Amino acid sequence: MKCDVRKYFFNINNDIIYRLISRKIKDKKVLELTKEFIYHNEDSVGVPIGNYTSQYYANIYLNELDKYVKHELKLKYFVRYMDDWVILFKTKEEAKEALQKITIFLREELKLELNSKTNYFQVNQGASFCGYRIWPTHMLLRDQSKKRMKRRMKIFQKLYRDNRITIEEITKSVMSWWGHVIHCNSHMLICRIFDQYRFSRSK
Repeated sequence: MKCDVRKYFFNINNDIIYRLISRKIKDKKVLELTKEFIYHNEDSVGVPIGNYTSQYYANIYLNELDKYVKHELKLKYFVRYMDDWVILFKTKEEAKEALQKITIFLREELKLELNSKTNYFQVNQGASFCGYRIWPTHMLLRDQSKKRMKRRMKIFQKLYRDNRITIEEITKSVMSWWGHVIHCNSHMLICRIFDQYRFSRSK
C-alpha cells in the first residue's frame, strides 16, 4: 500500500503540532520561539514551506502515525519519509482494512486526508518511493527524474556555450543527481545520459 497526504504542509494543524512539541520540550524560551515559527500568520493550519523548521515539524507530526501503525495496528513492514509511506501486506484484504483504519486515524487525530495517489497493488508492479521505482529484485529511477536531468543537461549546454556557467558549477549539480541515482540499478542510464551531451564554447 502506497500512501500520500493531501497538501501535507498546508494542512498541518498549528495547535496539534505545538502540543506535540510541548510534550517533549519544557524550556519556555524555546517554546516561545517555536510559537513564532508555527503561528506565523492568522491561519490555524499550515507551516511555511522552505523553512528548515517546517521539515522537522512535518516529521514530528506524522510520528504519531508511526506509533499508531507500529504499536496499535502491529504492522511490521512500514517505511515513511515525510508524508510519503509504503506498507507491505500479505493480502489485499489486509491492506484494505488497514487503509480504512489509517484514514480514520489521520482525520480524527491529525486533521489530515489522504490524496488520490493513495492505493494498494501487487508487489510485482513495483512501488514508487523517494524518487525510485522499487521491486523485490531491483530498483530503478523514476521517469520524472530522468526527464528532469535531461532537461537540465540541455540547459547546461546552452549556458556553457554562451559562457554563462562553468564546468565546476555544472559538475556540482550533476554530482548531486549522481548521489541519488547510484543507489538504484542505473549504470547504463548514467552512461547514456553523460555520453549524450557534450560541452563546448561558442566561437
